[in-house]
Amino acid sequence: MKRIVLLAGFEAFNAGLYRQAAEQAMAQCPELSIAVFSDRDLSDRPADVAAALEGADAFFASLIFDFDQVEWLRQHAVTVPIRLVFESAIELMELTRFGRFTIGGSSAGMPRPIQALLAKFGSGREEDKLAGYIGFLKVGPKLLRFLPFRKAQDLRHWLILYGYWNAGGSENVAALFLYLARHGLGLRPGAIPPPRESPNLGLVHPDHDGFFLSPREYLAWFHQTRPQSAAGHGNWPVVGLLLYRKHVITAQPYLPQLIRAFEAAELVPLPVFINGVEGHMAVRDWMTSATELATAQVAEQTSEQTSEAPASGARRDAVAVDAIVSTIGFPLVGGPAGSMEAGRREEVAQRILRAKNVPYLVSAPLLIQDLHSWTRQGIGGLQSVVLFALPELDGAIDPVPLGGLVGDRIYLIPERLRRLTGRLKAWIALRRKLAAERRLAIVLYGFPPGYGATGTAALLNVPDSLMAVLKALAAEGYDVGPLPACVPCVGVNPWGPQPRRSRG
Repeated sequence: MKRIVLLAGFEAFNAGLYRQAAEQAMAQCPELSIAVFSDRDLSDRPADVAAALEGADAFFASLIFDFDQVEWLRQHAVTVPIRLVFESAIELMELTRFGRFTIGGSSAGMPRPIQALLAKFGSGREEDKLAGYIGFLKVGPKLLRFLPFRKAQDLRHWLILYGYWNAGGSENVAALFLYLARHGLGLRPGAIPPPRESPNLGLVHPDHDGFFLSPREYLAWFHQTRPQSAAGHGNWPVVGLLLYRKHVITAQPYLPQLIRAFEAAELVPLPVFINGVEGHMAVRDWMTSATELATAQVAEQTSEQTSEAPASGARRDAVAVDAIVSTIGFPLVGGPAGSMEAGRREEVAQRILRAKNVPYLVSAPLLIQDLHSWTRQGIGGLQSVVLFALPELDGAIDPVPLGGLVGDRIYLIPERLRRLTGRLKAWIALRRKLAAERRLAIVLYGFPPGYGATGTAALLNVPDSLMAVLKALAAEGYDVGPLPACVPCVGVNPWGPQPRRSRG
């Protein structure tokens, strides 16, 4: 009997799907035993997970990022002969091994011919490398078949297994188990179906069968089926909505609820699904804005071209959006996997978002916590990093948690949806208002009151800084009223309490 252990991380809601796939594979291959766990089991049932790993022949893990869980698995899974770790912390992915193919350690890396082959996929941009590798999943196994050395064939098997996993759905996961049984465990499971593929990047709507492959095609369908949303009628604002592809493939029930909530608020949802690593590509290439279009028009008129400008066909299908919402969290560039050295990915994300110049929000259901823990203990450390800290480095604002786990189901709270759509409409209305009509408040430190502490800060010149901000606002068209000619270097703070005049 050969034993496989599967551990699902940020997708405890898919544990039932994976158990269904395991039962299907075991029915076809009786010599196979498959145990399915979620990351919760590492906290609630660590002894059961440890017992399953002891003597296991193969180990799967996906979306594991918690430090303690990573360290625990590094100790308990290292002796399993075949280890397949996808989209997780780098320290855990380094355990990956299939035959002679490994990630991390002294044998890290791929043969140079394969590295050269991988370099041919993608746009050539550093931030697009991971998306290029995912594209390589579909054609790589066919190309590697002709390379003679053993490590290339082990990589080919790994790519096929990852392709099954990335394709998602119970049928593909069951086929993954069967493929591993034949090519990794030496069993004879019978016929193994090819992956049931779906696009890595596309658009989805609950009222449409299948997927859209172009945002323009989707928007034309939306306005045709909902004429009240089109320009000249309701002129609803368009909001780019980034969805996790695996949730779409597995038909998570919360997605129709989310999309319909946008429509109920008279917002046009542009629901783009991604694997996680292509978020920046979806925003960069499929979404544009009035600001970006105006900038491009000026550049075209003055014949200015920069090295960062996309190819002429890159934005052919892009549609203008008024705001962008990510339901995934993590950095915009690289997503859960990361793809660049620290600081570089934030730089690229900020450049992309600055070009759009529209509100960017990260609002998602909690996939690590259940509603019970959220309402009683608040949002936990790792969950707050995923939804708040990392996106804020890119420029995300105003996050709204939408719900959480109830058992193995993702549950959205209606009040949270209304709050998100209400905030979006307020941000969009604010951006459409003339700068001179916007009301802005600037809050200065002033504690303790009445002791001359207003506008004080250690080693900072607050009055001069405030004057610079006010002048910049005035230059942008804000009505800041009359400004003093200068800020005295010594003397009374013009924004602080004024001395009383004598009545004498």
